[in-house]
Amino acid sequence: MFGGKFSDGNGKQTMNFQQVQQKQLAPRAKVKAKTAARGGGAGRRERAAILTALAFLLPNLIGFLAFTFFPVLFSLWMSFTNWSLKPAVKFEYVGLRNFTDLLGVNATGPGAPAVLAGFLVCALAVTVALVGALWANMAQWRGIKLGGALLALTGAGFVFVGCTHSLQGLVLGGGAALICGWSMAAKDAPWEFGRGTLPGLVLSVGAVGLWLLSGAMTHSYQPRDPYFWQFFYNTIFLMIGIPFGIAGSLALALLLHQDLPTGEARQRTVGAATMLVIGLVMGGVIWTQGNPNAGLIVGLLWMIAALGIGFNVVAFRTLFYLPTFTAGVALMILWKALYNPKTGPINVGLNAIFHALGIHATAPEWLGDVAWAKPALVLMGTWTCIGGTSMLLYLAGLSNVPKELTEAADIDGAGPWAQFRHVTWPQLAPTTFFITITSIIGGLQGGFEQARIMTAGGPAGSTTTLSYYIYNKAFQDLDMGYASAISWILFAIVFAATALNWKFGKGLEVD
Repeated sequence: MFGGKFSDGNGKQTMNFQQVQQKQLAPRAKVKAKTAARGGGAGRRERAAILTALAFLLPNLIGFLAFTFFPVLFSLWMSFTNWSLKPAVKFEYVGLRNFTDLLGVNATGPGAPAVLAGFLVCALAVTVALVGALWANMAQWRGIKLGGALLALTGAGFVFVGCTHSLQGLVLGGGAALICGWSMAAKDAPWEFGRGTLPGLVLSVGAVGLWLLSGAMTHSYQPRDPYFWQFFYNTIFLMIGIPFGIAGSLALALLLHQDLPTGEARQRTVGAATMLVIGLVMGGVIWTQGNPNAGLIVGLLWMIAALGIGFNVVAFRTLFYLPTFTAGVALMILWKALYNPKTGPINVGLNAIFHALGIHATAPEWLGDVAWAKPALVLMGTWTCIGGTSMLLYLAGLSNVPKELTEAADIDGAGPWAQFRHVTWPQLAPTTFFITITSIIGGLQGGFEQARIMTAGGPAGSTTTLSYYIYNKAFQDLDMGYASAISWILFAIVFAATALNWKFGKGLEVD
């Protein structure tokens, strides 16, 4: 049927069915062929564009592989060896020995209880887990005020014992528990017993248990590498300035967020010129009276005030951000001179105040004293952080706070503190979350520059951090394998801290 011939009305045979179908489909086939040809050309052009982009990216990729990826993998391999640059040390694969030497303990006597270390590790793990659970869910639990009060009392007890026995670590941990417990007890919730009370109670009991177990551990076991734990404690201690730096940056941003009422441009110009002249005259008079330092300070203060009147808050924002532009080495050398126990301005001023008040005391030696070296570095780090990048981030966050919320709170009769607590602070949660994560990462990895330039890790290793310990092991003791193991343990600590912050802290953000 389909192979037959078609005929017209006069009986003349025409094309068969297949010929008709081929004739009808021929234009479509030509269109498809042209489209395929164009598609093939587009595919070739796309592949050529990809190859061109890869050619441009290849130098960066090669640099990443050569200077980042390969060294990281090589350091991981070195951590399982005794690689040393000393010719007398024979290379060998040691497995996990570097890690066990860093984290392990040795019994001081044959009668040391074997389960004591296990109990200590379990108690520490449970405490850390409870802290994370509290951080994530404490706002939704009943009885949180009572649990916070118990935790605050425990922290106050630790602070008292630490102060009476000169135990800085106990004061540090107790202060953290006191602040956390106080923040929980200050919540707008009734005083009642609930499941929110149990975590605070367990944390208090666990903290006391850890303290008692640590004393027993000290008598029964000795760390294989006591320097690692001492320097890890130094690293954590130096991070105590992070919350103060964040709070100071926020306070400074709040002060510099609103423009000053300096008037119009002409009034600002006249006022700035007047204050500049007054400052120069007063500074010159004091200088000629035999006090050049006081005259210089007075003139500088009047000049700053003149800049503030002339350029409003922009001048103060610039001045507070200036230390960030200054090289870290120069700042540390300056602070080292400030902390000089004999000629430093800090001690000279403190001794003058003590003499004027009739107090029979001398200023501390700061960097030369084991008890004052770490607090001195914390003070310097807090001063450096307050006017830096954190202040700029908070200024950007404050500019994004909706004015409708503050106006509604003002109409409802909320005061400045209520507006900050219920409107401004919740809106700054994402900014605070970012600053907290970056500050913790920087704190765990930091401390090298201060130790290298200001104290050389002393006195008695009181300012040596893990990063400086890695440097000493690698480039002074030439023990590359052991230094690599310390680096990977530090990486694990930073990763765990970041993961905990991301898991639990991100839930505190607001939309």
